[in-house]
Amino acid sequence: MKSKVYLATVLYGLTVIAGSAVVNAASPPSINGEARVISTTERYVTVREVRPTEECREVQVNSSGSTSSHTPELLGAILGGAIGKEFDDSSDAGALIGGLLGASIASDMEKKNAKNKGSSRTEIQCATVNREVEVRRVDGYDVTYEYDGNLFTYKMNYYPGTTIPVRVFVLPVQ
Repeated sequence: MKSKVYLATVLYGLTVIAGSAVVNAASPPSINGEARVISTTERYVTVREVRPTEECREVQVNSSGSTSSHTPELLGAILGGAIGKEFDDSSDAGALIGGLLGASIASDMEKKNAKNKGSSRTEIQCATVNREVEVRRVDGYDVTYEYDGNLFTYKMNYYPGTTIPVRVFVLPVQ
């Protein structure tokens, strides 16, 4: 029985010692300081972006020589009506038929002349097109700094400047 009590006491003592070591290891004392930056190297990453781009090209455009004037048809109708009236002086039917026929003939002649006068010209046509491009961006910085005569390297997400704040943990060497 005495050996069981002795063993329990020893185990309890070891547990208390181990527990205090864990508490001390979990939160060692620290001090804040400032370290001098020795060098800074940019880290890059390549990303894909979609950018709107204006693209232009030359195209041939056919243009017809048509005119929007109705003068030829009107003149054809007047002349056709006058000629039709000469053939049938007793009624207006000859004038009407002559006018319609004159307007139709004038319209057909205008269309034929417009086709012969057609031409082609070069135009520049532009359109906005989305293009995927690769872009290199700064992703962070590899910073080498010196504290108490020792060099250290750390990856940072921002440009550090000439100094950086540091926290130094102090533990006894055993």
